[in-house]
Amino acid sequence: MAAFDDSADPELGAACNRLAAWVEPLPAGAVVDASSGLTEADLALILRHLHATRHGDAGEHTIDTPRPTPTRPSVPITARE
Repeated sequence: MAAFDDSADPELGAACNRLAAWVEPLPAGAVVDASSGLTEADLALILRHLHATRHGDAGEHTIDTPRPTPTRPSVPITARE
């Protein structure tokens, strides 16, 4: 499960943890909201970006930065040992 516990914004981190827990069991490509076309992949993309920027380094990620190839599970996994 993705861990946003070390986010610069604790409220956002907690909300992301809840969203990740909800998104994780969705089937790949599932449509979350038919009227907007929002899919599991959209939510996973948002969570991956938020996970990468959770320390407030959003300015370092630009359009020229190659995107990681998504793999299942669709949200970032961080091992908790």
